[in-house]
Amino acid sequence: MNSDKIMNKWALNIKDFRIKQLIISLIAFLIITDIAIILNIPFLKEIMSIIILTTVPGVLIVLIFRLNELEFLKKVVLSVGLSLTFLMFMGLCLNSLYPFIQKPLSLEPVLITFNVSLIALALIAYRINKNDLQSKFFNFKINLKDKPVFPFIIPILFPLMAIIGTYLMNTTQNNIILLWMLLSIPPYLVLIIYLKNRVHHSIYPFSIWMIGLSLLLMHGLTSNHLMGRDVHYEFYCFQLTLQNFHWDINTYLNPYNACLSITILPTIFKVFSGINSDHIFKIFFSFIGAFIPLIVYLVSKKYVENKYAFLAALLFTFQLFFVYLLGAVRQEVAILFFFLAIMVLFIDGISRRKKKILFIILLASVMVSHYTTAYVSYALILPILAFPFLKEVYINRKIKFTNFDVIILSGLFILAWYILFAGVQANAGSQVIQTTIASSAGNVTSFASSKGDYVLGILGIKLKSLPNTISVIVHNLIFVTIGIGLLTILMNYREYIKRIDPEYIFAIIISIILLVLFIVLPYISVAYDAARLFFQLLIFLAPVFVIGGIKIAKLIRKPKWDVIILLVLLISLFSCATYLQYHFLGMPYSPDYEKHGLVRNEAFIYNQEIVGAEWLNNNQMGNLTIYSDGRQLLVFLRAYGKDIKGIQLNNTYFNWNKTVDNRYIFLGYINVNEGKVQELYTDLSITDIKEYPDLFKRKDMIYNNGGSQIWL
Repeated sequence: MNSDKIMNKWALNIKDFRIKQLIISLIAFLIITDIAIILNIPFLKEIMSIIILTTVPGVLIVLIFRLNELEFLKKVVLSVGLSLTFLMFMGLCLNSLYPFIQKPLSLEPVLITFNVSLIALALIAYRINKNDLQSKFFNFKINLKDKPVFPFIIPILFPLMAIIGTYLMNTTQNNIILLWMLLSIPPYLVLIIYLKNRVHHSIYPFSIWMIGLSLLLMHGLTSNHLMGRDVHYEFYCFQLTLQNFHWDINTYLNPYNACLSITILPTIFKVFSGINSDHIFKIFFSFIGAFIPLIVYLVSKKYVENKYAFLAALLFTFQLFFVYLLGAVRQEVAILFFFLAIMVLFIDGISRRKKKILFIILLASVMVSHYTTAYVSYALILPILAFPFLKEVYINRKIKFTNFDVIILSGLFILAWYILFAGVQANAGSQVIQTTIASSAGNVTSFASSKGDYVLGILGIKLKSLPNTISVIVHNLIFVTIGIGLLTILMNYREYIKRIDPEYIFAIIISIILLVLFIVLPYISVAYDAARLFFQLLIFLAPVFVIGGIKIAKLIRKPKWDVIILLVLLISLFSCATYLQYHFLGMPYSPDYEKHGLVRNEAFIYNQEIVGAEWLNNNQMGNLTIYSDGRQLLVFLRAYGKDIKGIQLNNTYFNWNKTVDNRYIFLGYINVNEGKVQELYTDLSITDIKEYPDLFKRKDMIYNNGGSQIWL
């Protein structure tokens, strides 16, 4: 008896030591990071800041929720998401102390608050877990005995090739490494599928993360400046917060500025790490975005086998919107939180009470990250949460208010957020709804003029070229496969209900209905691109795609061909998302690896353009209007920063084709060196600058740096 007591006490002490060791290690890491930041130690400061900010708060929160027995990969993605949540709301609370603290988001208050908060979380985590004798946080093993190692080595090369390849492309216009990277990914996928019975199962998530990271880096590192459209406005909001070390929606009354994901969050990373602001958006958000396909993999793995979950995650990774995700950072962060909320809702291993708390936290994080993603999220989540209530009423004729606590609490948070901070977002959403209703009533006369290019292309109405037609065919085959998967589930409902949660099937049906509505309603597919909607819905539709591929193989009486069919579709989709079919058909299009790519001409910002705009900012005479083509708006937004409000900029000048006296004309790199005019937010049509001779009558060139010119 005494010996049993001694053994139990010894076991308790061993476990207590294990928990103490983890907590002490985290606090030691915090102290070392503090020293690196305070002493401004190069490299160590940047690396340790990023690691501690993206992992440690989330790890401690996971420990507080006692999710130690959860699969390690699920804990990893949860830790990353909860760390970002912690930083945004910690920053919001600290920001609310203004004006008592003049610069609440500067290094000193942020560092002190982070340290105090982290130590408090560590003490709580220790107290909750010290008597847990069975579980541990790092509950994973990788035994590669009799397993090939090279499948783990190959994908490591992809991000390295993306970094080196973009550097070569930016400096020498040499695209060979980027093309090699892109052309190496499909054979690697074939190899993984071929070796499916010999490789370790951890190769699937590892490959997904590496491929996703390489695609994001390829686009993110293109140009020395940011690439895209929305991201420049996002960066502007970030710069406003960073310059004042205080977030204030009134400094720029725009829905973008009400997104904590692009204001407070990058500001905290900047003041901690000191990393170049561009690289926060280019590298840090690439790292974060690469975790999103892993969530698709984890959710899919509950309903389909491991190899099929791998293919489901690739469907998400090979979306055009994912490849260019860094062009809309606020949506990237919101999608991460939304997918995590869905994962928490449906995966096993978390108690109902903890699921509710985590779900509310993550849904709140979606709300403060991106308004439109939040609207779609709530439209999806509300019916899912209400499903048990509806089921009880319909089947048992009973009323049980299941999940109503979550619905009410999340609704109250949304109301409080819009009243206190983000009224401008509510107004933007209301305007979209009003315009959609008006257009549905017949106020929009032209169907084609009111649809986004994505919708028109899929419907076969707007086909521009052979590569575009190939892309439309591939996307339609993907949609057909998803449709077959949905029909398979519905026709064999009794069989699939044993494997798939009824709420999840309900979510799949709602997702399809939402997609149809986006095609039927004229205005809404312009206000919020259907490609973005489909991208968000893939957390439900990716497994359906796999089920559809399996069913197609059975229909053609080749059941063993299911993986081959799915892989062919995915590789074709990969070619479309990276514009490889354009490249091999002799039509330069890609912004990343084509020197004269049509999209590159629109979005790529050259150093000379920034220098020219900065020169004009320093030497501008009076308050004269600056005229330019559409793409230069992004250049001025970047070069002028907060001073952009003080200038008059007209970016429709080339549409006029007439001289305007006492006005500046700003010509960018494409205008000067290629003699072309390419407008922004168009079908990317290009015209020759020689077609506008009247623009330059009675004008003199006052500045020329070889990549930009200024005329007056």
